[in-house]
Amino acid sequence: MCYRDPEKGIALLLEVIGDLKSAQGHTPLEDFDHFCAYSGLSEAEVGRLPFLWTKYGYLSAWKPADETGKNSKGASTGVSRGREDDDVAVSAFRLQVGMLLRDLPPGTVAELDDQCIAWWNDNDLAFAHLCDDDHERIEEEFDLNDCEWQERRAAFEAWLKEPKYSSRAEVRDWVLRQRQP
Repeated sequence: MCYRDPEKGIALLLEVIGDLKSAQGHTPLEDFDHFCAYSGLSEAEVGRLPFLWTKYGYLSAWKPADETGKNSKGASTGVSRGREDDDVAVSAFRLQVGMLLRDLPPGTVAELDDQCIAWWNDNDLAFAHLCDDDHERIEEEFDLNDCEWQERRAAFEAWLKEPKYSSRAEVRDWVLRQRQP
């Protein structure tokens, strides 16, 4: 993760974005350069660190052309393009949630919806289903694969707009046990 390092965050975002282009056929870096030229933002004027954080924020919000399933000419892009978009969305979601949870106390979980949670396990983001009959207990961990993402995408995106956290002793104990040599 790159919570305190905008250069690492920029590199991760660019890796996730890959070769996607905007509706005008530009890369995210080309769009950022245009933003700087249009707004007058320059590293020389604001300083390196504020400039990097601005770039990181801009790239975090950047969207590829086919968010609606169409390319810039309006033609359908097909199933493989939708798969790429889902991969980008999942990676971006994982990155955002991980950054939010990373510096919170052990045992802090993101209450993503009524049925699942996520937490930072000192190395990565972990996801788990809650028991159907007792939402206080964790049933099992899961990977954020296509099925899980498609089924819960709306809830996960809503969580990003209004994050909800709680503390769970069970998760805290797991994380603390992992830290012991």
